[in-house]
Amino acid sequence: MMIINPVMSADEQSELIASIKTEIEHAGATIASENHPGERDLAYKIRGSSTGFYLLYTLESEKPDFFATTKAFNIKADIWRHMFVRIDE
Repeated sequence: MMIINPVMSADEQSELIASIKTEIEHAGATIASENHPGERDLAYKIRGSSTGFYLLYTLESEKPDFFATTKAFNIKADIWRHMFVRIDE
């Protein structure tokens, strides 16, 4: 799950989403499903904004190691929050 900057233009948003997908694929994961609920109210302000654009991905991976991906997401200014959660079956 991610929260990205809601004030980006549609082109900037598409470019960021494409780079997110590329980073995920470089980590060896495949995107099983994706959901972009869109702009939602935040529980607390992030960088002065009370809204954020939400992205939700369900990933499949044989080796769930997202350390490098997390580092890449941390340096992108327009990715405000991100979280990986392992779902055990």
